[in-house]
Amino acid sequence: MHRGNRLTKQGSLAEIRKTYLQAGRLVGRGGTIVRKNLLTEVIGTVTGREPGQLVIQITNKCNGDCPQCGMRTSKKIKRTSIPTETLKKQIEQCVKSNFSAISFTGGEPFIDHKIIFELLDYAGKEGVRYLRSGTNGFMFARNGKPVPLEEAELFIRRLAETKIRNFWISIDSSDTKTHETMRGLPGVIAGIENALPIFHTYGIYPAANLGINRNILGTTILPLNGTEDEGRFFEEFSVGFHNFFQKVIHMGFTMANLCYPMSRNNENINESAYGAISDDSIVSFSRRELMLIFQALLEIIPIYRERIRIFTPLSALYGMAGKDSSLVFPCLGGIRYFYMNSLDGHIYPCGFRGEEDLGCEIGTTMKQRNRTQKCFRCHWECFMDPSQLFGIGNYILRHPLKVIFHKRKASAASKSDSELFRLWFADIKYYLHCHLFDGRRPFYKVTAVNLKKERMLQKAEPET
Repeated sequence: MHRGNRLTKQGSLAEIRKTYLQAGRLVGRGGTIVRKNLLTEVIGTVTGREPGQLVIQITNKCNGDCPQCGMRTSKKIKRTSIPTETLKKQIEQCVKSNFSAISFTGGEPFIDHKIIFELLDYAGKEGVRYLRSGTNGFMFARNGKPVPLEEAELFIRRLAETKIRNFWISIDSSDTKTHETMRGLPGVIAGIENALPIFHTYGIYPAANLGINRNILGTTILPLNGTEDEGRFFEEFSVGFHNFFQKVIHMGFTMANLCYPMSRNNENINESAYGAISDDSIVSFSRRELMLIFQALLEIIPIYRERIRIFTPLSALYGMAGKDSSLVFPCLGGIRYFYMNSLDGHIYPCGFRGEEDLGCEIGTTMKQRNRTQKCFRCHWECFMDPSQLFGIGNYILRHPLKVIFHKRKASAASKSDSELFRLWFADIKYYLHCHLFDGRRPFYKVTAVNLKKERMLQKAEPET
């Protein structure tokens, strides 16, 4: 396993780090907000000026065989990619419409390196501040073994030359064999583990991206069988999340994100647009199962916040976990956040609302959008998590007396709302300490946030 002080003939870790410090990349070149501007950015987002976001599915082509995805390589679907020039025009319109965030997704976004690097370069030059993409890690393994370090470094060096801010790598299970079997990518975990020190040398700190599924433990977690079975279900997912964080920390990740289950078996969804949404049983959960999963996350995430940056906000989980709070806010999908589909090149409110075609130009879509819509139909985390964060922030700023009144009332609902406010303030403090999860900055332990004072941290770590 690669753990040495030298990489390739290009030079030592120290020499490369010095080069990239001089280039400004380790302090967040291309979209990173430096420390002195962090507070200004947060104030802007909580006062209703949250950054616009466009998730672009550049292709539905993929080389993974993930059962939880409708775009897996064995799935017989029409394979399409949006022309590069079309995407460049959309990027230009995003900038003109004051969008701050663009995410390139797939399929496998890096299945054609030349195209994705061209798009990242172009978006960076256009001034997109929050530029994101990710991979299944296929480029780090071949024939069941990690690729040579020199080959991995060539990819990472080229990625570091772009202005990408956040880069994710998918990890589906705490068990290596289970993950590699699900993905159809033998040797990929060892390949990723070898690559992470090289990423860090070049000033990129990838996030481990977990799409929540029943195989997180390695063995499949069986469906809930009545209320008397809730303890078993809750415990298995709690241990699964515990093992996952242990796994990715051991691999060398310094950041993690959780994608909530993306299932077609949602009674509120008529026609989905995003091909990653699946009807497979490993991502199909009942409403009660989802609530138990979110409750497990509420307990496990605080234990690991000091050891790895975890984007998932506790204040968003609180409402989804079925806590008795009146302050659950609608998604900004179709208002400030949008999704572009590779099948037709058209824009939709999100990946789930496929029946709402908003046309093919983001500029026109922004002029015609319905600002009054209120949607609670899914849990697409890239839209729902920030929507809840900004919704609570707006409420606090607009109704400070109500917030104080909530704290003084003795009713159960008011106590729940007070707990929600406490979690929100803890989230914001944590986000500030993590530099808004800047993937071009190293991770520093979050002792300054003093998370141990939070009540959830007083619970013992689950046994494995």
